[in-house]
Amino acid sequence: MKKWTVMMIPQGEGSTSSHTLTDLHFWSVCGFIVLLSFTTAFFYQRHSEISQRATLLRQANRALELENAAIVVPNPAMESGLSREEAHQMEERLRAEYETSIMAITSELNDLYTMESRAREITGLEPRTAPSFETNGGGNGGRGGGPANVGYFAYAGGDETVHPPFVIYGMARPSADLIIEEIRLRSHSLGELVADMEVEKDRIARVPASWPLSRGVGRISSKFGYRRDPFNKRVRHHDGLDISARKGTTVRATAKGVVREAEYRKYLGNVIVIDHGNGIKTFYAHLSSMEVRPGKAVGRGDAIGRVGSTGRSTGAHLHYEVQVKGRPVDPAKYLTD
Repeated sequence: MKKWTVMMIPQGEGSTSSHTLTDLHFWSVCGFIVLLSFTTAFFYQRHSEISQRATLLRQANRALELENAAIVVPNPAMESGLSREEAHQMEERLRAEYETSIMAITSELNDLYTMESRAREITGLEPRTAPSFETNGGGNGGRGGGPANVGYFAYAGGDETVHPPFVIYGMARPSADLIIEEIRLRSHSLGELVADMEVEKDRIARVPASWPLSRGVGRISSKFGYRRDPFNKRVRHHDGLDISARKGTTVRATAKGVVREAEYRKYLGNVIVIDHGNGIKTFYAHLSSMEVRPGKAVGRGDAIGRVGSTGRSTGAHLHYEVQVKGRPVDPAKYLTD
């Protein structure tokens, strides 16, 4: 391996120094110089290309600006030869027709929202997503977001958590964008309601919600609550309703369920107990006959027995009782017809 000795002699005072170089040192320095030259040339060429592209883009953008500025929006009124006054009257008429249409659509949406609210009230189904819109929130709550796609009220997609019936209700002149937004929200909400009602249909069918006698006959002779016992005259709690009716009147199940008991008891006489699930049971007592047996599935309105006066009774009547999780409740709040 070749070696070179380089001596460094100072012009003034100082000692002479020497350095020994080999082939490896020499070629390393040469390689570094070549690499540096290549890198510099590459970045210079890249910079030139980017500068040229930027210049072309600026020229194209300028051309588009000039083209857009040259476009003239046609004026229907001018093309049709209408005067300024006639054009103004036409504009006012179109605006009045538009506002009338907006008011009609808003009224229909109000009716739709009222119908939806009534359906949720009857079924007990709440919206899947609670509204989070606040009209007068205090504090320093942050608000923000990017620009909307259409005006200031772009349609919120399915992932949004705001389902406000407050968007247009109470507004005198809601915009078309707001009405479209509300239509989509109400349609989505009604779709959820229908889906929930399908899921809850069986549960609703199991809630006692009808008159227990055939064709609505009979009258309530003793209500739920404390009363004077008809035999010993002492004040005792009455756990159900006594409904007077002719002996042999058809007794019907008030909801879907399964018969758990159909037997004779000392005080209740012939009694049928139906389990409706969710901790709800109904009792039909003092029957003259029982037409179902334990284990039979029944639906709302199915005949299960006949009115009688068996057990501890002063006359023909039906003792109708509703229990929720083993505790008697007032059956009157379940009677709908």
